[in-house]
Amino acid sequence: METGVTNQDNNFQEKVFTQRLDFYWQFISVYAIAMFIYFFLKGMFFEATFLRVVRDPVVILLAVFISGSAIALMYNAFRKRTIVVGKDYLVFKNRFSEKEFHLSDISVITVGREILPRTRVARTVRVIRIKVKNSTRFIKIRTSSFWNSKELINSLLSLKKGI
Repeated sequence: METGVTNQDNNFQEKVFTQRLDFYWQFISVYAIAMFIYFFLKGMFFEATFLRVVRDPVVILLAVFISGSAIALMYNAFRKRTIVVGKDYLVFKNRFSEKEFHLSDISVITVGREILPRTRVARTVRVIRIKVKNSTRFIKIRTSSFWNSKELINSLLSLKKGI
């Protein structure tokens, strides 16, 4: 969780928000625990050998989930996505590129809620949509994907006041 303050002599704060990656660790640990329990129960009750348990489709499926989550974690950790909010600009950074938008480039910033489909319980996620003047598409930011999401919303709302 990085929130930095720079350039204090000009009397404004530059805030840096990094992407959250903790849910990948949660997925990996849950899948690993499930695989361990399956190994234990299969070996204890069915007296299966190690090779027979490893070739079981459930174990293969759990191994695919664990390796997929680990690859996604490494990829996103390597990309190192951040959002920098300044007094009159917004910067989207990753390890490979950086896009900077000044207030003159932004036409609309809306803060709303997005209802996630395909769930039994209707969950809403705070979403910030930014319309750039020379683009037909909106930039969509899910605030729950970044550390300190409430401060991110407040920073973008204060940036919105300058438009």
